[in-house]
Amino acid sequence: VALNRLVDMESLRADGKQATILEEKFGIRAAGAAAAADNAVNKMSDSLPTSDKAPLVINGKTYHIFQASPPHTASTVLNNFLIGMFEPGAEYSFMVYNKERTIRRHDKDVAIDDGHIVTKTHILDLMGLYKQYRNKFDEILFVVANRGVNPETRIDASLCQYNNVLCVEYEELLYSDEHGREMVVRGLAAKLKDRFNFLFGDHLDLMDSFRLNNAVTRLQQMDQATKSMADQPFTVSDTMFGVHGGHRNRDGSEMLGSSRSDESGKLFYCGGAPGLNRKEFKYSTFGLFLANTLFPEFEGKVEYQPGQPLVNTAIPLTEDTLNQATSNDILIMHSHQKCEILSLAAFPGRQLHVNAEFYDMHPLHLLNPNGEFTQNYLPPGEQSYIIGPHEDTRRSIRIPYCSMKLWYLHKTRPAESILPKIIDPTQKPRNTKEHFLLYINSHYIEYRERAARALSEIGTIHTAGKCQGNWEVQPPPKPDGSPEQCEPFEDSLRPPSILPVSASSDRDTQGHNSNLFSKYRFALVMENADAPGYVSEKILDAFLAGSIPVYFGSRMVFDVFNPRAFVFFDLDIPQQALGQIQFLEQNPSEYERMLNEPIIANEEVLEKYFSWDETVGNGALKQRIRHMMGLPYDII
Repeated sequence: VALNRLVDMESLRADGKQATILEEKFGIRAAGAAAAADNAVNKMSDSLPTSDKAPLVINGKTYHIFQASPPHTASTVLNNFLIGMFEPGAEYSFMVYNKERTIRRHDKDVAIDDGHIVTKTHILDLMGLYKQYRNKFDEILFVVANRGVNPETRIDASLCQYNNVLCVEYEELLYSDEHGREMVVRGLAAKLKDRFNFLFGDHLDLMDSFRLNNAVTRLQQMDQATKSMADQPFTVSDTMFGVHGGHRNRDGSEMLGSSRSDESGKLFYCGGAPGLNRKEFKYSTFGLFLANTLFPEFEGKVEYQPGQPLVNTAIPLTEDTLNQATSNDILIMHSHQKCEILSLAAFPGRQLHVNAEFYDMHPLHLLNPNGEFTQNYLPPGEQSYIIGPHEDTRRSIRIPYCSMKLWYLHKTRPAESILPKIIDPTQKPRNTKEHFLLYINSHYIEYRERAARALSEIGTIHTAGKCQGNWEVQPPPKPDGSPEQCEPFEDSLRPPSILPVSASSDRDTQGHNSNLFSKYRFALVMENADAPGYVSEKILDAFLAGSIPVYFGSRMVFDVFNPRAFVFFDLDIPQQALGQIQFLEQNPSEYERMLNEPIIANEEVLEKYFSWDETVGNGALKQRIRHMMGLPYDII
């Protein structure tokens, strides 16, 4: 296109009688036509790639542009605008989040310096990207789309102050007709020029009509591709423009380049616990809070604010609603729990089973009479996937329940800044040190009761619940198979170093234990079983209260949390933990050292277990789950 335009200009320049055409078509007056044409040729030859494998070169300097934005910010529009401005015929290139930071183009891995100019990514570590690639280019630029005030759809505002970073708002990328498309291109080009003029100067005119026309054409082609794929499943993608089937605007309105079929992308949910003294049976919504983060483009949202009714627009799966489901939909199933339809195999779309427990432990809570549901269990069907304590396979990802619960608390208690308390060492909570240790349990587990009794010999422990360290009295099994309850001491027989306390006044409105532990230097938080891959919310409650956990359970805990931040009570060598706790009690400076340890050991742990969205570890876990399920990660 550029060469054709220059040839056209040369032919007009040769005929001085074509002044009117020159002025109308190119904005060049006849008297300066030859000089203007020569100047245009020099500028374009200096800024356009000299071959299919050439980088952007301006005034002898090489440039690379990262379009680095959070998802759901219309970043696909922004990315195609940039490609239209700088390499209009190029295919879309996307940097995925992994250790290698692989760049994919047309389903192939490519190098950052193979000649493409614009790379899209949802990696928001701009400083890290700059440091990694600054030795390959003279200048690295970042163009970022932000949306609203939600930190999940904005980058750190301080990054927008760097002179090689341009931040634009979501609203600046929206259009609904051809005129709006042109206005978006002109507005973005003007911002590019204003921001980077100190680099480009007279060597690159970003408001040149040639570049603007290329950008408009690129967006027009993107919109055509989007419309042609509107009725395709979301998994179908276009490698030229980075759009996919069912692509639409995040608020549900139609937009050029963002239309979507009404038949795609609904969230269904199923699974609830029968029994357990519930007044009425209801499906659990726990997994929907995870699903809304993992699959934001799918219809069906659940929102909760303390003190307000739950808002849920996802579809409960029943025999009646099953008829509404299509192959483009997703079912969130709470593993092994009761669902009103007879066979989940009848659901035509993908299924994500959320295994929030280690299910052999709760026979009444589960439909697991034969014990076949274990950490190796996979739900039937090639489109059925599972997250939980299961081993990693093609259809399963091992994620500890404590990670799921943390994200649930993050979404349902936003005012309390739950997530930073765990992942940011500077915001780690601290207990008041008023008391020695708190033990909260009512289900009888002999080793847990023995541990509590042994700890009471170091200092006075407080108990909240039926369990008080009375391990000698084992309750008889219940006829219905439900967990046995501890037998408290009779007042006259209770050791003086075991003191029952009331939990009702300190437990928060949702029944969480984190408030209770905040007055204690230690919290006894032992699992009901040592089950591979299962780390519950118990240790999380202690950390959120600023208490040092005394933990027993799966050794996976050492992979999830910093081993220097808690005490592991090994049942084979209990004296090791008891001696460590006594040492910390006698040496306050060593206690302070442990209390100040980060809860999460390093960035790799955050990426592996806690990166449910792009605000944590650049969404690595979210990307793994979507990849497992065959869903594209790059969405508008």
